[in-house]
Amino acid sequence: MAYDATHGFTVQEATNLRVYDSYKCQILTLANTTAKTTASWDTPAKEVVFYTAGTGDDEGITISLKVNGEHGDDIVINHDQLPFTVKGILIEEVTIHGDGTGTDNDPITVLSFH
Repeated sequence: MAYDATHGFTVQEATNLRVYDSYKCQILTLANTTAKTTASWDTPAKEVVFYTAGTGDDEGITISLKVNGEHGDDIVINHDQLPFTVKGILIEEVTIHGDGTGTDNDPITVLSFH
């Protein structure tokens, strides 16, 4: 059966072929340790890339991923580890917050591929 490029991809085809139907870009601002900033989408993301053009004076960035309706364990990274990519799972939502050091107002760009 010939492939028709006008049709969308199933999740398995997209995973196998490493293709995406769409992408979204959101700029989130790091908040202090009690406030969280969230990016969510209508369809789950197959890959998410975090990067920043900020000063990087915040030591820690905490990332929480919502998968299958539940948030998993927090991922803690430093600015010097950006860009940071998560792929191989269907991500419904991303929540980030700073660690309370620095100015905690650096923008973090979340690029999601769906």
